[in-house]
Amino acid sequence: MGQEQDYKKTRVTLNVKDMKLNDVLDTLASVAKVRFFYNHSQIDVNRKVSFDVKDRELDYVLMLALGDQPVSVEYQMNRVVVLKYQKPTQGVTIYKINGTVIDASTKEPLPGASIILKENKGMGVVTDFDGKFFIEVPQRTSALLISFVGYEEETITVTGDMKDLEIKLTAKTTEIEDVVVTGMAPRKVESFSGGYVSVKGSELKKISPNNLLKALQVFDPSFRIVENNNAGSNPNAMPEFRLRGDVQLGNGGVDANSMEMMMGDYSQRPNMPLFVLDGFETTLQRIVDLDPERVESITILKDAAATAIYGSKASNGVLVVETKKPLPGALNISYSMNMGISVPDLSDYNLMDAEEKLEYERMAGVFSTTSQLNYYNKYKEEILRGVDTYWLSEPLRTAVTHRHTLTMEGGDEALRYNLGINYSREPGVMKESGRNSMGLNLSLQYRRKKWNIQNQLSLTNVRGDNSPYGSFSQYTKLNPYYRKTDENGRYTSLLDQKKLPGEGGGTVNIVNPLYNLLWKYKDFTENFSVVDNFNIECAILENLRVSAGASITKGTSRMEVFKSMNHTDFLGETDLTRKGSYNKSTGDNVSWSVNASVSYNYTKDKHLLSVFGRWNVDENKSNSVNLSAMGFPNDNMDDFLFAYEMEDRVSGSESTSRTVGIIGQLSYMYDMRFSVDFSIRGDLSSQFGSNTGMAPFWAAGARWNVHREKWLQNTFISNLVLRGSYGITGSQSYSPYQAKETYTYDDLLFPYPSSDILGAQLKGMGNPDLGWSTTKNRSLAIEVGLWNSRVNASFSYYNNYTDELLLDYNMAPSTGFASKTMNVGAVENEGYDISLSVMPIQDYERQIQWSISMNGSHNRNVIKKISNEMKAMNQTNLEKKNGSPEAIYEEGKSTTQLFVVPSLGIDPATGQEVFLTRNGEKTYIWDPLDKVAIGDTEPKLRGSISSAFTYKNWSVSLACSYELGAWWYNQTLVDKIENSSAAYNLDRRALSHRWSENNRNARYKAITMTNQDTGMSSRFAQKRNELSFTSLAIGYRFDPKNFKFLQACRIASMSLNATMEELGRISSIRTERGLDYPFARTFNVSLSVLFN
Repeated sequence: MGQEQDYKKTRVTLNVKDMKLNDVLDTLASVAKVRFFYNHSQIDVNRKVSFDVKDRELDYVLMLALGDQPVSVEYQMNRVVVLKYQKPTQGVTIYKINGTVIDASTKEPLPGASIILKENKGMGVVTDFDGKFFIEVPQRTSALLISFVGYEEETITVTGDMKDLEIKLTAKTTEIEDVVVTGMAPRKVESFSGGYVSVKGSELKKISPNNLLKALQVFDPSFRIVENNNAGSNPNAMPEFRLRGDVQLGNGGVDANSMEMMMGDYSQRPNMPLFVLDGFETTLQRIVDLDPERVESITILKDAAATAIYGSKASNGVLVVETKKPLPGALNISYSMNMGISVPDLSDYNLMDAEEKLEYERMAGVFSTTSQLNYYNKYKEEILRGVDTYWLSEPLRTAVTHRHTLTMEGGDEALRYNLGINYSREPGVMKESGRNSMGLNLSLQYRRKKWNIQNQLSLTNVRGDNSPYGSFSQYTKLNPYYRKTDENGRYTSLLDQKKLPGEGGGTVNIVNPLYNLLWKYKDFTENFSVVDNFNIECAILENLRVSAGASITKGTSRMEVFKSMNHTDFLGETDLTRKGSYNKSTGDNVSWSVNASVSYNYTKDKHLLSVFGRWNVDENKSNSVNLSAMGFPNDNMDDFLFAYEMEDRVSGSESTSRTVGIIGQLSYMYDMRFSVDFSIRGDLSSQFGSNTGMAPFWAAGARWNVHREKWLQNTFISNLVLRGSYGITGSQSYSPYQAKETYTYDDLLFPYPSSDILGAQLKGMGNPDLGWSTTKNRSLAIEVGLWNSRVNASFSYYNNYTDELLLDYNMAPSTGFASKTMNVGAVENEGYDISLSVMPIQDYERQIQWSISMNGSHNRNVIKKISNEMKAMNQTNLEKKNGSPEAIYEEGKSTTQLFVVPSLGIDPATGQEVFLTRNGEKTYIWDPLDKVAIGDTEPKLRGSISSAFTYKNWSVSLACSYELGAWWYNQTLVDKIENSSAAYNLDRRALSHRWSENNRNARYKAITMTNQDTGMSSRFAQKRNELSFTSLAIGYRFDPKNFKFLQACRIASMSLNATMEELGRISSIRTERGLDYPFARTFNVSLSVLFN
C-alpha cells in the first residue's frame, strides 16, 4: 500500500488532442515511469482522447484518459498498473447524475474537479470548463466523492437519478490564516496566546506596491515609521521604526545614510524592532531593499508570549518576513512590473513672491541708507521686468520609477525550484538622486519521505546617488527677485552680497547652488551582499521532527563624496591646497548563524501537547575604513593620488559580537478551548560583562477560546477569545565592546618616529558586571467576531517596564574618565491597541464585497529612573535657547515631553513677547529656568481607516491614517518668521501676521525686530490633529476564459492595478515639510502575469 501511494500520486503534465488511447497510455507510461498491462480486446484503445493537464496526479490523469469505459485500475508493486475490464452486471440499474461544482464562497465554477465512486475510486469523471459534469453509476454506488486541489472533499449520497446538482466546495484554510509564523516553529492560531498581526504580501501591495513596511502601518496602528521631516521622500534615507513606543532612552541621531547603518549597526537606534527573514535575523537595509514580489507575508510579534523565543533582542518587538516558497508543477513563468510617477509635494510651502519679499525688506528697515536705497531700486526694476524666480522648482523633477521581477518555478513533489531576477530603478524627485537595485535569488527544496531540505541563495546590489543640487532648504531661502544666471546666461557663484540692518548686521554672501552643477561632483553609496540560508529537517516519527539550519551573509559597502575646488563650499578659501575634497569610506561585514531544533507534538483525545527546543550560535563581524583628503587642483583628478594632503588621519572601526542561545517552548491545549504557553531562552553574549553569565528570558501565556464552549455555539458570536501573557525580554541595540576595557593608539602612535616603541592608552573603563536591560511585559487582550465574522473587533492592553537601562554614568575626576556604561535607568511603557472591521456587504451570489476597517493605538512612555550624566545632559538641553527643543528626561514624566517657556503672547502696546515665570509673574525676559512641559509630542491616538470594495473582477480600496492630540513645535514659525534673516526668503505670514500699530493683536513680533533672538516659546507649540489620505487603489483581474488573446498567449492569470499614494493631508497646523528633501506624491501602475 505504501508503494501504491508512492507512485499513484506522481505529478504529470501532459497535453493530448485527438490521440488514440493506446498512444496516450504509451506516452503516459514514459512520462510517469510506469508500465501498463491491459487486454486490447476488452478496452477501446482506438478511442480518441483529448485533455490538457498540468502538474496533476497520475490517477487523476488516468481517469481523464479512460473516460466512461468500464475499467478498473489497480496499482501494483514495481510501478505496474493493471487495467481490468469490468463486465456490466445484467439487470443492474444505472443512475444518471449531472450537476455543477462551484466555490462555496465566490460561487465560481471549478473546472477540473474530480467526481469518483466511493466503492471504486478508479472510476469517475472531471468537471468541464464551466464546472459541469455528467456520470453514470451502478445502483450499488452509495456515494460520490468530489474533490479539487485546495478545497475540502465533499461526499454526495447517491439516491437515484440526480439532476442539476449544485455541489459547493469549501476552500481549505490557508497557512497564513491557520498558523502564526514566528520565524522558528510555526504555531497554530487557536493555541497561540501571544499578540501578533500577520498580513499577506498581496494585501500590502494594494496599499503601497513598492514599500510594504509603509503599508504595514495601515494594518497595525502600533507599528509606525518615524516621520523624518528633513529626509522627506529621499529614497536613500533608511527609515526608523517604532513598535508600541520606546523601551530605551535616547536616539543617538545617527545619520540614516551612515556606514554603520549600511552594515547593520543599530546601537544608535535603540528602539528599533528585530527583523527576521525566513527564519534568520537580518538587517534593516536588506528588508528595505527586498523585492516586494518575493514577500509572502509579514508578521509582527508584539508581546512576551510571542517574542520571548528571541530573548535578549525582543523588547522592541519582532518583524518576521517570509518569502514565497517554490511550488511544484511544470515550469511556470511569472512577470511583474511596476511603473510609477513621483511628483514633489510642495503644498506646505507658503513663501513670499518677489514683490512681497522686497516690501518685507523695506518695512524691516533694510534700505535705510542711500546706498541701500539704490539696492532697493535695482531689484524693484527687476521685479517690474517680470523677474520672480520660483527657486523651488530648480532642483526638482517628476520622477519615473520602474521595477521588474521575472520568476521561474516548478518541479515535482520531490524536487522544487524557484529562480528569480529583479531590477528596480527608483529616481528621487530631486534631480540626479535615486536608488537602483538588482537581485538574483535561487530557492531549492527537496522533499523525500522523511526528509525536507531547503536552500535559499540571494545576491543583491544596491547603489544610491545623492543629488548634486544639494539640500532643498538652500532653494527655499533664495529670494525670488534674483535671476538664476547673469546677463550671459551663465551661473555665477554669488547671487548677492546683502547688507543687513542694525548693529552687527554685517554682510551675507548669497550663494547660487546651481553654480555647483558646472563642476564635477559625486556623492553615492553602494552595497553588495550575498546571503545563503540552508535548512534540513527529518521527520523521525510522525510527530517528532529534528532540524538544523545555517545562514551566512557577506556584504561590502562603499561611500564616496567628491567636491570640486570650485564648489561653493570653498568660496571663502584662499589657500588652493585646501580647496576640493574627497571623502571615502569602505566597509565589509560577515555574519553567520547555525542552529539545531527539535519539535514534538502529541495528540490524544482532547489533549494537544507541543514541545520545541533550539540551540543557536551567531557571530557578526564588521570593519570600516574612512579616508578624507583635500587639495584637488583639477576636476579630472578625482582620486586620492592627486590630493595635496590627507585632511585627517585614516580612521575606522571594527566590531565583533557573538551570541549563544538555548530555547525551550512548551504548549498545551485542551479540547480546542483552553491553552497555555511557556517559553524560556538563555543567552550568552560577548557584548556584556564577564560576570553576568547566561541571562534568562521567559514568558508564560494563556488563551481561552470562549466561542468553542457549547453554551456559545450556534449563536451570533462566531469568535470570542480571551488571552494574556507575562514575560521578561531584553533589548538588542548595544555596542560590541561597551563592557570591556579597550585601548587606543591614536595619540601615541606617531609622536616618536625615531623610536620603535609604540604607545597605547586606555580608551574607557570596562564594567565586568554590565548586563542586559530587561523588560517585564504584561498584556491582556480580547477578540470578538460576530455573525460569521461579518463584524470583528479586538482590544489589547500592554504594560512594559524596562529596568537596568544601559546609560552613561558620571565618574569622579580622579578615575581619569568622565563616565562609564552602567545599568542604572528604568522606563515604563503603557498603552492599548483597538481595531474594528465590518463587512456591510457580502454577496457571494453577485460577487460583491465591501469592508470597512478602523484601528487605533495609544501609548505613553514614563521615565522611572535616569543616570547622573543624563541629569547633566538635561541641564544642558534646558539652557538651550534657539533651534529645535531637545529631549529633557525627568523622572515620573513622559520621555516625549515638549519643554518651552510659557508665553502670554505679544503685548499689544509694545509688540514685545510676554513670558510667564515659574512663579506666575509676567516678564519680557526669556529665562531657561522658566521652561515647563507644555505637552507631549506623542499623539493621544493614532491609527488608520480603510475600506475595500470588490465587484466580480474589480477591486477598489482607500486607506487613511490619523493622529490626534500630539503637540508639535512648529519650527517654520521660528525660522521663517521671527528668528529669520532678511537676507533670505520667508513665509508669507512674516509679512501679514506681524505686530504693528495697525495690527496690535498680532501673534508675531514687529517686522523691525528682525534681529531679535526669540527663544523657545509656547507661542510656537501647537496641537496637531491630522488626517492623511494614504492610498487609493483600483484593480482588475483578467479571467482567461473571457479573453481569448490571453488563452492564445498561454496566460493563466493577469492582473492590473493602479495606486495613488500620499494624496493629501488635512492638518490643524501648517509647517514646512521635507526640509532637506521634499516629500512626494506617487502614482503606480502594476502588472502581474502568470504564464502556463
